[in-house]
Formats: sequence, structure tokens, C-alpha cells
Amino acid sequence: MYSLLFDIRQETGRVRVTVRLACLISRKGNEVYYTDSSDSVFTSGLLGKGIGRVLYPDDLHWFVPDLTLLDLLLQERAALYRRHGIDYLFVTTQEEAQNGKLDAETLYLPPSPYTPLSKGAREADFIEKLEEIKERRAATVIIGILEKGNGCTDNAEQAYQAIRRHSADHPDHQFVVLTNQGKADEKLFALPDNIAVYRPQDLQALLPLCDLALVADDWNIQTECVFAHVPALVLPPREIRRMTPHKLSRRIMDMLGNRECLVEQQKTLCSLYEQENQRLDEVADRLIQYIDTKKQKR
Repeated sequence: MYSLLFDIRQETGRVRVTVRLACLISRKGNEVYYTDSSDSVFTSGLLGKGIGRVLYPDDLHWFVPDLTLLDLLLQERAALYRRHGIDYLFVTTQEEAQNGKLDAETLYLPPSPYTPLSKGAREADFIEKLEEIKERRAATVIIGILEKGNGCTDNAEQAYQAIRRHSADHPDHQFVVLTNQGKADEKLFALPDNIAVYRPQDLQALLPLCDLALVADDWNIQTECVFAHVPALVLPPREIRRMTPHKLSRRIMDMLGNRECLVEQQKTLCSLYEQENQRLDEVADRLIQYIDTKKQKR
């Protein structure tokens, strides 16, 4: 039996791609842990599966895992693991495979189909209202997630103004704008009732109710949209800053007109991801063999 530590950035999307692998390794009779800095919406569920939690960096003074799977975005931590004599491999997503030369081997994991999470009373109430709106009005639901991945949340101002104009011109389109910014509230709350401002903890219950997503350049959110089969209109920061009502409306209508084809493309992509995930059992075996080989050479 070996011990493996996952040290992953806290974002839900980054933790999620490792969960299936972690559970497979655990079921093969090994001890598996996540660092406390990997805490996410999955943490309680992982503890329930017998996967442990260690404090980073304090516990590394006494806990020496046989192998650490270190998030590629946490490369600065590699020096500490070397200092403690802990073997590590970088781990990242397949989409980030072209990040250049690294100083250790890298494990590329496929996006993982999301696991439904429990939602609080506030989220449940919002979802119920949105379901009612969608059914009663036969509305096209468009979700706007324009701050995460945008670099500067103030950059979304032009897009919010364009959304306001589009919503006025298209009362059959129900917008859900996700924001943590009070400024957005001030700009959007004065609009007709086909715009809602929301601060969710996760997207898993919300996305399946949507017909289209407006997203910034954030890979995790784009992946959420793929698994929910919601076409995503990706707006990089520069495009968001220069957004006009006419340009946004044209792109929204083009996407909605081509929605069936886009959804089929996403379903195909999901099937490919699932095939890759089915191979994770082999990946778990290779990691165990990797530890075996390392120990034999010592």
C-alpha cells in the first residue's frame, strides 16, 4: 500500500478532473489525501469516501507521501517538495498540454463529467423560479458569466450595457447574469424582469436550464457548459471591453440559430471525454507501478 497526495488549485474545475483518479487509487488499497489548500465543493464528499486531508505545508514536516500529484498551476510549490525529498508529478488538464517544457513528468487528465452537488435553499428557490419562467413564457434562457476569466471585472461593463439593450429588444430572452459586483447590480436591476442577477455557489443545477451561455475566457466554465450541453459564446477580455449591443445581438442570434448543431458537437465531445475517463483505471495502475519502480531504484 502506498500513500499519494493531491495538491490541486482550489477551483472546482481543477479539483474535479482529479476526483475519479483519486477514488480509483484509493479503491486499489492505497492511502489518498488532498491538501487543505485543495478544499472545494468536493471536499466533504471526498472525506466521505475515505480520502484524507493534510495541512499544507505544516503536515509535510512529518507526512511523506510516496508520490504527490502537483497541479501544474502550483509549480512554485515544487521546490518545497524537493526540499522534503518527496517525489512528485505535475498534473493538469489535457487542454493545457501545450504549456512548455517542465522540470518533471506531467500527467494530463481529461475533463470529468460533473457530479451533481447539493444546493442550498437560496439556490433551490432561484432554480424553481427560473424553471417557472422558462415554462410559463417559453423563454430562451441566456446565462452571462463574464467576470471569471476576464482579468478585471470592470471590463464587463460594456457587455452589461449590451445585455441591457438586447434584453429590451428581445423580451422572449430571459437573462441570468452571474456577478459578485455591486456595480453590475446598479446597471441591471433597473431593467425589465427578463434579467436576473444571481450569485451562485455552483453552476450544476443552473446550466441545464439555459439555452446559451455568454462566458469570458475561462476554461473551467467552458467545460461546465460542454457537460451541460449548453453552447457557449466565448468572449475574450478585449472583445468584452469593445462589445456593442448590435454586435452582441448578432452573435447571440447566430448561436441560437445554430444551437442544435452546437449541442450535437458538445455531446460528441462529452463522449470522447468519457472514453478518456474510462482509461483512468489504467492510469491509476501506471502511477502505482511508477512508485514501485522508483522504490526499486533506491
